[in-house]
Amino acid sequence: MAERVRAAVSVEPGKLEIQEFPKPSLEEAALLVKMTMSGICGTDKHGYKGESVQYAGTPREISGPYPAIPGHENVGVIVEARHPRDGKIVDFYGKELKEGDRIIISPDILCGKCYWCRHKCGYTWCDNIRSYGHLDASVAPHLFGGWSDLMYVFPGSHIYKISEDVSDVIAVLAEPMAVTYSLDIAKGHSSLPNEGFTTGDTVVVFGVGPLGLCHLIKSRLIGASTIVAIDKSEFRLNFAKDFGATHTLNVD
Repeated sequence: MAERVRAAVSVEPGKLEIQEFPKPSLEEAALLVKMTMSGICGTDKHGYKGESVQYAGTPREISGPYPAIPGHENVGVIVEARHPRDGKIVDFYGKELKEGDRIIISPDILCGKCYWCRHKCGYTWCDNIRSYGHLDASVAPHLFGGWSDLMYVFPGSHIYKISEDVSDVIAVLAEPMAVTYSLDIAKGHSSLPNEGFTTGDTVVVFGVGPLGLCHLIKSRLIGASTIVAIDKSEFRLNFAKDFGATHTLNVD
């Protein structure tokens, strides 16, 4: 009997099921990854409630399909790799990938060929963007999300090899921490590109849910001296203090 793979499947709004799928065979330059950790994003909660439209109001607007295997903040170990005949599989920085390597996987799969990709525009501009955790699980090879024992990683995905000193618990935050790139732009108003905030710089974070906390943590890491956290929740504001906020304000 062919090996089966378990996954949590969003079959319709408000309904998750554990289903089994056949273990897939790999196309050239694809990977099969054993999941060790997968985050729950606000997008996953919206999809669960049926609020599944992404990139709303843009030419790339899509409505997340049902059924789908959620999970796009993913950490795992490569268990199978089908190397191309003419080369190696490498991560985003050119490091060779092989079975046993721990990796994180960017949620978004870009075509690399459209006008926007060829002119280095933001990833959401890609005419043919696809996203892990938001693909039709009824279509083979099915395993397109991290809420699964195994995940299929398409050729051309942006993959990052994790060093031994980075735990899974930290690595799974890579995707939400990537959203904090706005802070790198903000600090450019007062420092050189390879430096952090300067002495006396203040950062105000409006809303300290998960992404707000990531911005707060990043602000502290790159040297902001005063960090103000604003929210309606004392629970979240107390978290903000733990993660380095120097001032908190409850808007109520």
